[in-house]
Amino acid sequence: MFSKIKEFFRKLSLKVYKFLGKDDSHEFKPILAEIEENPVSPLGRSIFWIIIGIMVFTALWMHFGKIDVVISARGTVIPDGEIKILQPLETGAIEKILVKEGDFVKKGQVVMEINPSTIDPELESTQQNLAHTQLEMNRLRSLASGSKYSESGEDIAAKTQKEIYESTLGSLRKQLLTKEIEFSKVEERINAAKAEKGNYQVLLDTRIDKEKRLKPVIDIIAKDEYEKVLTDISTYESNLKSLSHKLEELSQQKQQVLEEIAYIKQRFKSENLNELSDKQKRVNEMQAYIQEATFKSARQKITSPVDGYVNTIMMHTVGGVVTPAEKLVSIVPANTPLVIKATVLNKDIGFVQPGMPVSIKIDTYEFQKYGILDGEVKTVAKTSIEHEKLGPVYEVYITPINTTLKVEGKEKSIYPGLSLTAEIKVKKRRIIEFFIYPLIKYWNEGISVR
Repeated sequence: MFSKIKEFFRKLSLKVYKFLGKDDSHEFKPILAEIEENPVSPLGRSIFWIIIGIMVFTALWMHFGKIDVVISARGTVIPDGEIKILQPLETGAIEKILVKEGDFVKKGQVVMEINPSTIDPELESTQQNLAHTQLEMNRLRSLASGSKYSESGEDIAAKTQKEIYESTLGSLRKQLLTKEIEFSKVEERINAAKAEKGNYQVLLDTRIDKEKRLKPVIDIIAKDEYEKVLTDISTYESNLKSLSHKLEELSQQKQQVLEEIAYIKQRFKSENLNELSDKQKRVNEMQAYIQEATFKSARQKITSPVDGYVNTIMMHTVGGVVTPAEKLVSIVPANTPLVIKATVLNKDIGFVQPGMPVSIKIDTYEFQKYGILDGEVKTVAKTSIEHEKLGPVYEVYITPINTTLKVEGKEKSIYPGLSLTAEIKVKKRRIIEFFIYPLIKYWNEGISVR
């Protein structure tokens, strides 16, 4: 058995020597004779030239070959436009959250409901006050215009206004009746004075006629009789004069009563008109409040202003209290172009220019497995911002050329909020420079140090 194995390896070695062009017949000859008779193996020469060729090819490739020089920047996908922020108008408690982050919503769709506990009671109370005030205005309008109060109703408020109307009108009529009685009395006194004046005028005229008849025969009549006629004339004239003064006073009293009646009517009308004006202002205020409160009550249902995707829900607690202008939900409008906001270090920003190509590596999708996205630098910030860890950085906005990756056989679109690494291709450099430049750098630094 052992001899068979030995024979097998002997034959195998002969075949290898034969293949390599080596003849073992010279194995035991002197060295010089062996060198003369045994030629150099062509395999060694071939390997030598292959190595030389590889070295030449590598040198040429390193000299003429170029690779991209990139600047890495961390970034985030954002919408190219404003995100819509939804906020409540009033304080309330969250009653329902009807969507979750990433959901597509249509314009007007309710995304969250707030319990308007502080609005509805005030709104109902104001509506009741408005109805009551309008009843008061109808009463005041009827009193001011002198028209009949036509408000009818079985409710307590309507009956109360009817009673107030009748009571107020009764009070006015009582005042006017008092003045009318006073006016009638003055009229009676005027009529009596006029009648008395008329009687005295008749008597005066009679005495004047008698005096005219007696004067020519004064010498033949009794003197006392003529003097009595003169005395009567003087008395009647005095009485007539007194009655004229009395009539003037009574006329003034009559005019004063008429003015007082007109004043009472005017004051009554003015008071009701002024009160009506105040009520109208109050009604306007209440109507404005009702309109605002109704709007606010409707706004307690937080709705999406646009078609889009729910980006972030800031409040997740049902029953949690929210305050006016507190941010609740953010909506990214549909069909909004996406851009990438990246931050470039201060030492690298000088090489970044708009239009430069960018390779985008999404963190959530391994680029070795799912690939990368292509993009282009859109704008570069002119001023830096302070980063708490990186120091001064510049914001660079990148436009992605394609926005989908094939993940597990399905096309996946990028969306706002994804973090990534953007590699900005600032220029190309020969491969050999990557090896030469560090040597030059170390050489320069080495000879410049004391």
